[in-house]
Amino acid sequence: MSKRNWIYGRNVVLTGCSTGMGKEVLMILVKKYGCNVMGVARNKAKLDELKAELGDKFSYRRFNISSQEEWRAFAKELEDMGFMTDILINNAGMIQPFGAFDNLDDAMLDKIINTNLMSVIYGCQAMIPTIKKSQFGGIVNVASASAILPFGGQSIYSATKGGVWGFTNALAQELRGYGVSVTCVMPGPVKTDLYKARDGESGNKADSLVESVGITAQTAAKRIVRAMRYRKIRCVTDFVAHAMSLGMKVMPASTVKMAGGIMKTASKKLMPSFAPIYKDQFDNADMLKERIKSRKANTYNQLSDVPPTGPFGEDMGK
Repeated sequence: MSKRNWIYGRNVVLTGCSTGMGKEVLMILVKKYGCNVMGVARNKAKLDELKAELGDKFSYRRFNISSQEEWRAFAKELEDMGFMTDILINNAGMIQPFGAFDNLDDAMLDKIINTNLMSVIYGCQAMIPTIKKSQFGGIVNVASASAILPFGGQSIYSATKGGVWGFTNALAQELRGYGVSVTCVMPGPVKTDLYKARDGESGNKADSLVESVGITAQTAAKRIVRAMRYRKIRCVTDFVAHAMSLGMKVMPASTVKMAGGIMKTASKKLMPSFAPIYKDQFDNADMLKERIKSRKANTYNQLSDVPPTGPFGEDMGK
């Protein structure tokens, strides 16, 4: 079987299938490749619309993807009904409300971790035994460019997506002997509802920024499916994500510092929700300069006072 067409007619489990990239991936898999897709999402109305459009090639279930027990029950249900899963696509996720880490409440912290990371782990744990039995099986985990270059104000989101990236790479090594391809998707800004769900900020300049530099969900989906076809380990979907990746490879320290500077500057006009994160940096700029100046002076004084035998009395000549 060719690597190019191995996904034709396969049985696919796809989370987050009702909107955005997930919906577009679903359309490609069903309409172009004739796959049988079992979708998982929350919005019943949208799922019913997809069912009416796609017919018998699409079915869906609604359950809590953050629950290990519900994933296991779902896998058992699929097995009992004879739906032998060939491909698992963990696409569902949520963005963190923009804000400093120490302002996140416990409930939101748990929700982000469970939705973005634990659901991926539980999904793979539940479905891998069946996928191992498939000829040319596959797993696709959607992370984020934030796994490559994290941003302030998205600390937990970045941490979960970094976890997905590490977990996926380890799985790729473990499942190679079963002929199972494992792909991690690294999208940058994509024009989806994910960004518009932030704290009532829809329609502001931040959304305009995403609209100007982001790719469409359709474009992202095409690149994800292409990565699946060629069984790639890593799928970076767009120019912004590629630029972030290149920066972290060539000059990681400078790239992290530069990214923080860009976000600090943008917080003044383009991303007001980021302003509280950088407020202390603006307010304390002069004080920080004085502290740095004082620290340098103290360091130089201490160095000049170091005895010839060394700061701890050791013989520096040995």
